[in-house]
Amino acid sequence: MTVASENARDALSALKGDGYQLLVFLTCVDHLADRSRDWPARYELVYQLRNLETREQLRVRAFVDGDPPRIDSVSDLFPPANWDERETYDMFGIVFTGHPDLTRILMPDDWVGHPLRRDYPVGGEVVEFSEEHEAWRTAPEKA
Repeated sequence: MTVASENARDALSALKGDGYQLLVFLTCVDHLADRSRDWPARYELVYQLRNLETREQLRVRAFVDGDPPRIDSVSDLFPPANWDERETYDMFGIVFTGHPDLTRILMPDDWVGHPLRRDYPVGGEVVEFSEEHEAWRTAPEKA
């Protein structure tokens, strides 16, 4: 189901009251480069919930834009969301309003930018590669 971002917290709270007690995961998708459809906003937040009694699962989606993009935290409703929200903030820059400790969780504190954004500059160091490297040999040598 898709909900408006400003109603996401209320919707998730209502679903928790309806038996969806477990937040399985929270993740984000950056639709910046996806031209396959007309997305409501750049970022899609995906909350996967589970009802432990009926074993039903439900996926809740909310779309956000902005600089920075913002949505209300649900870490007080679903404690595991604490780390998921921090990871989503760290990798995508989504600000979870009301989060008790919205700090980086994977990248160093002084890191600039959010690496999973589609507009994040890709860089790196050239690494020499050789098919002859011993670690890449998987077939036994012929006798």
